[in-house]
Amino acid sequence: MAQLKGTEQFVAESLLSYFSKSFENVFVEEGDDPPDIYLTINGRRIPIEITDIDQNVLKGRRTIDGGYLKFIVNLDDEFGPLIDKDQKLMLSFYHNYIKVSTISKKFKMYLKSLIERNELKTNTNIEDCINNVNFKISVISMPTNRKIKIAGSVMPFCGKFKKSRDIDTMHATISDCHLLGQTHDIVKERIFDKSIKCKDIKEPIWLALCDNYYNKFTDFNNQEHFEHYKDVFKEIEDIGIFERVLVIFENGDVLEFNSSVNSVK
Repeated sequence: MAQLKGTEQFVAESLLSYFSKSFENVFVEEGDDPPDIYLTINGRRIPIEITDIDQNVLKGRRTIDGGYLKFIVNLDDEFGPLIDKDQKLMLSFYHNYIKVSTISKKFKMYLKSLIERNELKTNTNIEDCINNVNFKISVISMPTNRKIKIAGSVMPFCGKFKKSRDIDTMHATISDCHLLGQTHDIVKERIFDKSIKCKDIKEPIWLALCDNYYNKFTDFNNQEHFEHYKDVFKEIEDIGIFERVLVIFENGDVLEFNSSVNSVK
């Protein structure tokens, strides 16, 4: 473990301390990048990939989000005049980190077809998927003097589509859940990215997430940091190729999420 540095060394030392409390023979050695380290517990040698949880992870998402938001503006310019004067379209894109250029032409054809077939009735919700990008089109009533006819939002991931909520409820939910949502997005992106990087490693493999994000919002005096990540993992059904995900906190605490039992320890 002497050659490990920075985050890798901190995670390795934290895991060594954590698992030594429950097992007698525990040691850590440098990995092959990937994985970053090997953790041996009572003779079982486990490859572990290590990554940071911080806000820089979302920079790539912002670029993709921006592409979809610009696309929505362009849709309003092109198709807005074709929407009934007392209607407005609310678009929701769930891109799974797929660029808007992958679906732009097909989505325009899709939307044009809906307009031509007169399927955009007020209070209608249409849910579909193009090239693994999920989307929802909601048709709402609006005053006839509004200029913007097509607006929308962008999210990285989506499981089941949820029923529409009124705008006040949406604002309240966003305000309360912003931090939780940000953490969720970062964790999902890390699982997705590291699953690709580690796809050739013989399973089982674990993922260690070093928290450098939520530590800014907690003093670690109670179990609140655990509860935050437990809430995050309640909304994550797929942890990629990993048998287990470990969250390592600044104070050395470790939280385990085990996919085989669908639980957090």
